[in-house]
Amino acid sequence: MPPKQRDIDSITSLILRVGVLSSLSLIIVGVILLFIDGKADGVSISQIASFHSSFNSSYLNPTHIIQGLIAVDPLYFITLGLWVLIFTPITVVFTSMVTFVTSGNRLYIAMSLIVLFNLFFAMLAIPSIIHT
Repeated sequence: MPPKQRDIDSITSLILRVGVLSSLSLIIVGVILLFIDGKADGVSISQIASFHSSFNSSYLNPTHIIQGLIAVDPLYFITLGLWVLIFTPITVVFTSMVTFVTSGNRLYIAMSLIVLFNLFFAMLAIPSIIHT
């Protein structure tokens, strides 16, 4: 394996390791805080766990994450952990695309752009279509 490929592989490995461990840490902290406080964002554990609950996490506003973290709200630690987990593979694809740009590999640049488009379309456009 060429040295440049080993560098790309080590960067990818580092991104994946840091992303997954950060995500896991945030989620664990959020779950521990949830069991200590017994509520998240003003909603009790039993309401969150209830099948017939009106609590819907899909309406969490990402702009409130920092305020929730400052307030030490368990729900926002878990939410940030999930966002980190979601963006970890996106970061890997983006990093790979940058290396393809520097090497001038047009085929892989195009494939990376298609993958990024699909990921963002699935995350941003499809949920808004479903909720309307």
